[in-house]
Amino acid sequence: MKKALSFMSVLVLVTGSFVSCGDKEDKGSSEKEEKKTDKGIVGTWIPSGDTLEEMQKDMGGGMKLEKAEIKITENDITLNASVDSSELLCVTDDGFNLSGQSFDKEYDGEVITIIAGDQAVAEFNRVDDPDENNIYGKYKNEEMSGIASGGEMIFDFIESGVSYMIMSEKQEYTYDEESGKMITTDSDGEEEEATVKIDGDTLIVTDEEGKVETYSREE
Repeated sequence: MKKALSFMSVLVLVTGSFVSCGDKEDKGSSEKEEKKTDKGIVGTWIPSGDTLEEMQKDMGGGMKLEKAEIKITENDITLNASVDSSELLCVTDDGFNLSGQSFDKEYDGEVITIIAGDQAVAEFNRVDDPDENNIYGKYKNEEMSGIASGGEMIFDFIESGVSYMIMSEKQEYTYDEESGKMITTDSDGEEEEATVKIDGDTLIVTDEEGKVETYSREE
């Protein structure tokens, strides 16, 4: 379960940074909290508490996790997240910005090619329909997609200087509601286990080695 439930760590590893999310004001009544708890595990979650502090300590600040969503069905878990990646890489009207360094670019309506000197160093393939008149849209880069550990990674170049990285991963699992345990099989065929507990608006994930990650429900 380490792979599936450390998806946020994958995001942080890819972007290399994170920023804190402000604490939400306590809305109050036990009745409201009970209703939120009744929502169960299905919902939208963001890292919180020690999990977020650990990520910030290890990776520093800079990127913003916009949304992280865990959806449970009968036999699979789907994780989705959208991250502001503008400071990491983005298309600009004048070129391509990569970690603060500007490169030339070429575009043929389907592929953005990044040029360093006279050499092509990377390509982003358009996911949207081809459009020779508008470079902005959704793209994939095969090398960076490999970092997603079997998941999917798409870059959404919205406008000059603004981009979002959209990541998703789907994995089969077994979930025992009574014990709160999730069990899955990794790529090597070995079984991984984690305990999932919901306490009000907090999702607590403990892996088989005892590492705890916490997430807060987004209203």
